[in-house]
This record gives sequence, C-alpha cells and structure tokens, in this order.
Amino acid sequence: MLRSKPYGQEGLELQLIEVEMLKSMYPNPGEFELDDPTTLELVKAVVSGELELTGLENRLGYSIKVTVESNKKTLVAELVCNFPHEYPFVRPQIYTRVPEISRERHRQLREEMNNELENIVEGELAVGVLLEWLKEHLYTEVNYLLSEPSKKSEEKRCLEPGRDTFSRMWIFSHHIYSKVKRLEILDWGKELKLRGFCMPGKPGIICAEGITCDVEEFWHRVRRLSWKKIGIVEQEVFPWPESPEGKSALYKFQQFDELVLDARGGKGREYHMDLGQFSKYLEQHNSGHIFNTLFGLDSKNVEDGV
Repeated sequence: MLRSKPYGQEGLELQLIEVEMLKSMYPNPGEFELDDPTTLELVKAVVSGELELTGLENRLGYSIKVTVESNKKTLVAELVCNFPHEYPFVRPQIYTRVPEISRERHRQLREEMNNELENIVEGELAVGVLLEWLKEHLYTEVNYLLSEPSKKSEEKRCLEPGRDTFSRMWIFSHHIYSKVKRLEILDWGKELKLRGFCMPGKPGIICAEGITCDVEEFWHRVRRLSWKKIGIVEQEVFPWPESPEGKSALYKFQQFDELVLDARGGKGREYHMDLGQFSKYLEQHNSGHIFNTLFGLDSKNVEDGV
C-alpha cells in the first residue's frame, strides 16, 4: 500500500495530536513542560506546509510530572520524552526520574517500562500508554519510599568493607549525539554525586570520578543504553582517605558537566569536538596521559583542529 505522506510528515502530525492531548490531561503549572517551545512552533509550521521537513533540525521533546498518593504518602515521578520526526513509526526515547525510590527499584522500574514500550505496536502513540502504566506502578512504589534512615543507609553502603575506594573511570563511545542520552548521563552523574564530564560528538568521551560503588552504578546505567560501541578504556582506583583534605585531593574535576568545545561538522548530524582543545583541557585537569590511551596519539603532537 502506497503512503500519501512520508513517515516524518505523518509522524509530526500525530505528535502534535499527542501534545494537545497531554496538555489537556496535565494542565497544571509544572506538569507538562516542553524542552523548547520554539521546536513545537516549527513542527506546526512543517505540518501546515509553511516549512520544509528538511528545515526541521531539532526534535520535539518534553517532560511530564506524575504524582500519586497512597497511605498518606506522595510520590512524584517524571517521564522524559524525546521524539524522532518519524515517531510513532519508530521508537521514541523515553526514561523516568524517580529520585525518592532506591536505585535498585528505579532500575527495575526502568527495565519494566522499557519492556512495556517494546510491546507497543509501531505506529501507535506511546506516551499516554506509558503514563497509565507508570501511574499504576507508582502506587506500588509508594510503599518503597526511602525514609531518611533508608537514604542514609543507602549512602553508607558505599563505606562497607571492600567498597572504601575512589575510582576514576574513562569511557569511550563510538558517538554520543542523542539529547536524551546526554540528559540521562548528566542526571545520573549529578544524582550519584560524581564529578567529571561527558563530551558529545564522534567519538563520545565520558569521565566519571567518585566513590567506586557510585561510579560502577553509573557505568551499569550507561552501558544499558543503546550504543553502537562503548567500553571502559581505563579505571583508576585509589584508597578512600579518611581526611576531608585527602578526599578532596583525589578529585580532578569540580562537578559533572557536559564538555562542549569547538565542534567540527561531518556527514549528516555527525560532528566531533576539537581534539586539540580536548587535549589541552585534559592537561589542565592533570589528565593528559589519558589522551594517548583514548586516541592512540601523543597529545603533545596534536594541533588545534584535529
């Protein structure tokens, strides 16, 4: 059967219908938030014929806050969504933020929701289905809300015997383009109180430093995302000092950020960061040795613009 419209055009029309439906379902301030209102206007322009599909670079994205109450307890979750132009004929990128439940329960919730997403037939709108699924499961999760003692216990688990070390992990990915992946990586780094950076582009480089159990939890989450190729290049491990001064001295970065340098374009959406600038950035953070490990090049011989 011949299609009268390309997937992208029809997909955007359905995305607009879904947005209007969700805005009516979540009308209160802060419940439904667009990543970029301008992108929504551009999508409308494409659907109306005022703008060519090829002129639409950004994807539609938004987040929805879901609140459930049970047994005098309240639990708030956030569903974060980002959509290729062809959605719902291709899979959307969707994940959850639920900071008030344990890492293990959140991990299980994410995995179950991903399975639910896989069961939705391509061509059908997914967000409403996932929201209903999430609400239903949040009523169960209310019973597992972390109390203050539980939160402290989860933090202290990193100080159990055999986990009293500090790690700095260097991760190399074939590429990191996806806005959703980049947001997840930043969220997880901050949630786990890590320091380091995520450098998007081709290749993508991630450095995460902190207490070893938190760094390993970060890696567990990152590697479960969909990747063409990703792996640990090096993991440095040190004893965790008792003194605050000793702990502070182990860190080479101040916080966990996205590292954006001068980008050089490639084919399609491909781009890479200026490796000369990246080499200097590593040197400034006493990490120049890792450049050769990452790229097989001598950082002292790299010129700006490589």
